[in-house]
Amino acid sequence: MYLKNLTYVLLCSLMFFQVGCKRNKLQKSIAEIPKSEIDTVDSLQIEEVLNFEIIESDFDYLKLKSKIDLQSEAISQSFPANVHIQKDSVIWISVSVGIEAARCLITQDSILCLDRINRTYYSLSIEDLSTQFNFDFDFKLLQALLVGNLPLDRKPGDRIEPNSLYTSLFQNANNISIENQIDNVTHKLNTILAEDVQGKSKLGISYADFIPLLTGQLVPHSIFTKIDVLKGDEIKTTTLEFKHTKFEFTDQKLRFPYSVPKSYTKGEIVF
Repeated sequence: MYLKNLTYVLLCSLMFFQVGCKRNKLQKSIAEIPKSEIDTVDSLQIEEVLNFEIIESDFDYLKLKSKIDLQSEAISQSFPANVHIQKDSVIWISVSVGIEAARCLITQDSILCLDRINRTYYSLSIEDLSTQFNFDFDFKLLQALLVGNLPLDRKPGDRIEPNSLYTSLFQNANNISIENQIDNVTHKLNTILAEDVQGKSKLGISYADFIPLLTGQLVPHSIFTKIDVLKGDEIKTTTLEFKHTKFEFTDQKLRFPYSVPKSYTKGEIVF
């Protein structure tokens, strides 16, 4: 394993898991939207956007097992990962190759990683991650991508565009422009195309091989992700492919163990 850049692997991995859960049709009437917003957007368009059905995830705790394949200019590596998620709170990732090689913890404002092989720890803020990837991330966006929900809440000003196989929901926030493609039959999100207009970085995620669980939830077992980051005058491309082997939804509390041994030294993250 390319342990020198293992933290880079984990940081990429945080953004691209996807799971499916119960049907969740957004219910919001035009009366709930401030009149000042309605005055600037066609009321029929608002109603169409807010009432279009999308099946989104709703859970307390989630356990995942996955095999991840990472390809970039610096790394070509495959490895297994265990993931624990507490909704709206924390994401925990453990990578093992016989023994645990690395561990990573995301909170609302920070990312912490341990490289157990080289006895090194790393830390950075969500703001630092945005700067490194030239893309405006936050915890809510990362979690939404992990669980397969819309990266942004629906709001007046969003736009719906029907197609034969899927319906596109276009959204904008801060510097990010997003097209969400929702399957017309399953009403599951199957593609996200995002671009940081200011930073010129692009993110694409596609979900495939949807399989129903015994609980009735529909989950994808294959995920392909591509990140194009503008560094100077060059485009740096990273691809990630996920093969999920286990989904476990639970209302029982999960453990998120993370502590830095005194013998570890602080390292610098290499992107």
